[in-house]
Amino acid sequence: MHKIFLVFLGVVLLSGNAIEDIDKNINTNKSKLQKKEKEKNEISNLLSTLGVKINQKHEQIKELDKQIEQIQNNINKNQSQNFEQEKALKEYKNSLNKLEKKKLDIQDNIANILIKDMAFIMVLNHKSPISPDDIILQEIFKSLNKDSKNRIEALSKEQNTINAQISQLSNNINQISSVINVQKDKKQKLQSMITEQKKLVGNLQSELQAYNKKLKDIDSERKSLDKILGNLNILKQTKEKELLTKKLKEEQAKQKLAPKPQSVATNELQAPLDVRQVASSYRSISTTKYTGPKTISPLASYRVEQKFGPYFDPVYKLKVFNESVTLVSKVPNAVVRNIFDGRVVYAKEVPILKKVIIIEHSNEMHTIYSQLDKIAPTIKPGLRIQKGYVIGRVDQRLGFEVTQKDKHIDPLEIISQSK
Repeated sequence: MHKIFLVFLGVVLLSGNAIEDIDKNINTNKSKLQKKEKEKNEISNLLSTLGVKINQKHEQIKELDKQIEQIQNNINKNQSQNFEQEKALKEYKNSLNKLEKKKLDIQDNIANILIKDMAFIMVLNHKSPISPDDIILQEIFKSLNKDSKNRIEALSKEQNTINAQISQLSNNINQISSVINVQKDKKQKLQSMITEQKKLVGNLQSELQAYNKKLKDIDSERKSLDKILGNLNILKQTKEKELLTKKLKEEQAKQKLAPKPQSVATNELQAPLDVRQVASSYRSISTTKYTGPKTISPLASYRVEQKFGPYFDPVYKLKVFNESVTLVSKVPNAVVRNIFDGRVVYAKEVPILKKVIIIEHSNEMHTIYSQLDKIAPTIKPGLRIQKGYVIGRVDQRLGFEVTQKDKHIDPLEIISQSK
């Protein structure tokens, strides 16, 4: 009985030690497990430029919507007025033609009267008033001449009145023609704007597809890296992933029942469900400041393409957190160096992420190098390497992360600036 008790006690102690080892291992990789949940939300700053362009196009489309609506309302409002103006224009033109004809008739009458008077004068100039008939003829001419003057005066007044009417009609015609032409110009402008709007919407849809694809690619990269980090510590799991997965499945079910969104030209841009999943579980990430001395950079010469920290997606207004930085080498086939003394815990090629190396350092710090094009032949899990050791090469981009215990550190606080 005593022996059985001792055996049982030994098993309990061994089990306790195993559990203690598990918990210790879990604590060592706590930041990695948290990353598995949090880093699903990463959206690269690479998307900022594209996001700005998409927003500009969307604002242009919305502004075009307003202008098109205003012009269409104006055209509709003036439709009856425009019809009346065209009718009045036709009547004015008919009246103008009649007045022009009447004016010509008056000018002909004046000319005829003047010709008759001149004929009378020529006859009288060739005769001497020697008979009573000649004297009577002269009196008749005086009377006719006076009547001609009165008629000419009356015709001249009528002509002046007609000229004034013609001038007024001409002004009316010009004004109405101007209004009608403005309406025609508005219609032409409306058609041009509608054509431009369709073109912008088409371009926006293409850019949104590229944008969404980039978001999904980034999420796929994070999932691949998260899987690696999870496999390094698969003895315990938190419930966060299960809750998130359940939440996303519920949202997917709702999405199937929900009506399809309207055109992007009239609504705010809505992220597709699979894109919203990238940022659906965002929350504040635990970070800490690096207080040690600066160390070498993994790349000798680089520029920063993606920064560390909170990020606000400009298109879908999703708040996320970048837990890594992306460094772009200024030279091709650049050497990648280890930044601290440490031990390689992972070195492998992974779909999407290319080649990945994870190195464990003192004080529970880990550095993660992804998007490597080559891994040095000597790099194997378990190998202890010194600061500056060549671990691989990159043709262009290097993904770089740093964690310590349960907190994330901005890699740019640790490494030296580019040369």
